[in-house]
Amino acid sequence: MGYWPRVEMRPSAAMEVVVGPLLPAEVDRADAIFRRAFATFLGAPDPSNMFGDSDGFRTRFRAGNTRVLAARIDGELVGSSVVTRWGSLGLLGPLTVTPDRWASGVAKALMAGTAGVLDDWKVSARGLFTFPQSGKHLALYQKFGYWPRFLTPIFERTVDQRTPPSEDCRSLRELPTDRRSGLLGEIRELCDKLLPGLDVTGEVRSVEAQRLGETLVLMDDSRVVGFAVCHLGAGSEAGGGATYVKFAAVAPGDGAPTRLRRLLEGVESLALSRGAPRVESGANSAHRDSVRTLIDRGYRAEFVGVAMHSPDEPAYHRPELQVLDDWR
Repeated sequence: MGYWPRVEMRPSAAMEVVVGPLLPAEVDRADAIFRRAFATFLGAPDPSNMFGDSDGFRTRFRAGNTRVLAARIDGELVGSSVVTRWGSLGLLGPLTVTPDRWASGVAKALMAGTAGVLDDWKVSARGLFTFPQSGKHLALYQKFGYWPRFLTPIFERTVDQRTPPSEDCRSLRELPTDRRSGLLGEIRELCDKLLPGLDVTGEVRSVEAQRLGETLVLMDDSRVVGFAVCHLGAGSEAGGGATYVKFAAVAPGDGAPTRLRRLLEGVESLALSRGAPRVESGANSAHRDSVRTLIDRGYRAEFVGVAMHSPDEPAYHRPELQVLDDWR
């Protein structure tokens, strides 16, 4: 199970926060806290309906490239934090605490535990997505070395007309089994061009193993020049009737914007064919051409977050790269 730190913090004499691995029997409780925390912060009236039929917690608990930490007080679960590994990049979040324990040191204890996991993984870059308007969130993460950089709009569009995808844009699942391992290697090579050591094939495997959606690959001369990891429908991170682009990227260099457009056409065609026409994708505003591509195709920003980095460096959020993603 990897590194599981036991972190104890005592904000007051009456309370001891103990951080360790989340147990399978606690997943339902952790998911309820996750939904209630966001509903309370955002002022949603019904916490049980927060995020609808999408599942952004259990799917990550079951993934092979994640660790989920639990915070307990007197044995009672009061919060959790998901840590995700994309090769040399470690992502934090969501980190949620039951609202009646806010400002009690629980979030700090979870952050300390998370730092231990990332230290053990020896990642070279760390990141998270949070609310840019929340001074408390920004201050908490800054105490642990994260710094806000570019805003990340979350774009949506309901696709109502199918654009025939390029013949070179295929679902990984449709390809022969003996070809897939080689394609995963090519996806890793493409990721390495964005950031040395970056590897999102854990997301590809998670989508396939949990049947959460599809991964599209864009080919050129039998080589992968782009890919998109997509969640589809209820029970995935997308939710009913929706397609969520978890991560998409194309090979950098000449023709990259055209490759991204072709890949996005494939995503939209997939969304319509699977009865999930509402397409959602993040795009960090450092990727200017990626943002412009979405806007030109009729996507509109529904809400905006901010990416925080540790160290205060761009990682792969650089203007010359064509990437669609967010770090929620």
